[in-house]
Amino acid sequence: MSITVTQSVLSTQMVQVQIAISSPDSYDPTANTVQFAFTPETYPETSPVTWYSASWITFPGPQYWAQCLVGPANDGVELAIGLYQVWVKITDSPEVPVLQQVYLQITP
Repeated sequence: MSITVTQSVLSTQMVQVQIAISSPDSYDPTANTVQFAFTPETYPETSPVTWYSASWITFPGPQYWAQCLVGPANDGVELAIGLYQVWVKITDSPEVPVLQQVYLQITP
């Protein structure tokens, strides 16, 4: 079951997703580039994807959070009202996982 985060179209705030690491002693993803993409729920697989810069938040233990600013202010990602799939891409070597983490509902 996916989580849905709700945000007003007028609001600018960080959308955060947790990235679980199974081997925290041997891997810290925060040295890797992290990006977000927001695609409509009915996203056709052949459409191009726009990736936006994101950042990391770390907590003790194997909990890592990626975040991206969404909204009309301060260079946030502006999204129209609707339901979006939130994708997170972590650029590592050799793997580059793309994870569909949550849904984002932009409301009036």
